Amino acid sequence: MPIQIANFDISDRSVIRGEGRVRLVPRRQDAAHSGVFRVRVAVTFNPAADDYPAGSVRIDVDLSDSFKGQAESTSIEQVNSFGKHTPTAVIAGRCKVTITDGGPVPVGCRFWLLIANNKRPGDQGTADIAGFVVYDRDGNRVAYGTGPLEGDIEVAPGL
Repeated sequence: MPIQIANFDISDRSVIRGEGRVRLVPRRQDAAHSGVFRVRVAVTFNPAADDYPAGSVRIDVDLSDSFKGQAESTSIEQVNSFGKHTPTAVIAGRCKVTITDGGPVPVGCRFWLLIANNKRPGDQGTADIAGFVVYDRDGNRVAYGTGPLEGDIEVAPGL
């Protein structure tokens, strides 16, 4: 069944940088999958100086009910960030998928990534949250996951 995620149409001033992993065990773990995904992101946009958002997103996926491999951005089409105390970012773009388990390689892929920057490294409290979906040119979801991040991704809206 195809999926469609609405977008905001325009990007706003944003800086998103960092990396971490999300462990979704035991629900997304099985004999062939560790139940973990990793996110590395470095995306910026300054509408006063940049024509388009720029940077990179890489999502390493090892979850049941998803491909096993990497989704690496080929373009950042949209970035929006907002919030003061727990800044949140939404990043969307195109990506190329590399499969590590010999399965079929999805083509024409796009990704959507949400990061909630809930705390600074070493602080007590709610962990940062990372959630993503990757879908192919036919609208089929080929990977997804959301959970608490072990690591740190800084979201700076309006900087």
